[in-house]
Amino acid sequence: MNVHNEDMVAPCGINCTYCYVHHKKKKPCTGCRQKDETKPVSCQKCKIKACINHKNIVFCYQCVDFPCVLIKRLDKSYRTRYDESLIDNLQVIKEQGIDALLKSEQIRLKCPNCEGYLNIHDKICFKCGKQFK
Repeated sequence: MNVHNEDMVAPCGINCTYCYVHHKKKKPCTGCRQKDETKPVSCQKCKIKACINHKNIVFCYQCVDFPCVLIKRLDKSYRTRYDESLIDNLQVIKEQGIDALLKSEQIRLKCPNCEGYLNIHDKICFKCGKQFK
């Protein structure tokens, strides 16, 4: 699994590499920033993605309105449901660069049981299938 792919980091700060949809057997998702019909409907209709495309920027932190209502709402949901902060991810990218985020996640989301990685949604290892919370 290539976990060091900056093209897999969505405009909102989610690293799509660690999303369970990216690892589906049939029609795996290629990431938010790619043009691909295999994305979940919610990702295809994402208001944040439409916004950054309209503003011709790559990441939300590049916007003068950051953090806006849309990203705050999504961040709150991810903090509550998955213990993940998209705003924190975007701050890391802004202040330290995308490589810093990718390296941090590589360590933080490494499976303590094997050499695999945990998905960000339910902390299940893609390789061994164990769940960690």
